[in-house]
Amino acid sequence: MRNQSPDVNISDSKLSKRVWVRWLCIAMSIICLIVGTIGIVVPGLPTIDFYILASIFAAKGSSRLHQWIIHNRWIAPILQQWHEHRTLPLKVKIMSLVSIAAGLMIWKVPHPWFVAGAIVCMIAVQIWMWTRK
Repeated sequence: MRNQSPDVNISDSKLSKRVWVRWLCIAMSIICLIVGTIGIVVPGLPTIDFYILASIFAAKGSSRLHQWIIHNRWIAPILQQWHEHRTLPLKVKIMSLVSIAAGLMIWKVPHPWFVAGAIVCMIAVQIWMWTRK
């Protein structure tokens, strides 16, 4: 029997017992990774939120995918800080604020109610993010 790290055992205990739920969680995790990565270059689309969701879905769907996400050299430091301290690095907060501001400046949607709702959501996310120490 091969030795496993404690991370793998903890992750395995979080896996869903139903196969279809595991496949759904794997699919959702991959979708969140893709959308989060697109969010790096698309203003207004949150990156870290989708990476956190991807980690949560992966923990329920695949221990291998979860281990890859939490040990990824770009995503892991942010996720580890979030997991340990429930905070985001200052760099991430600033990038999010700049991204949302840029998105608002270039956004030309003819529906004022949609724009108002989106702005309220973006402001709420910023308030939530900046109130985390």
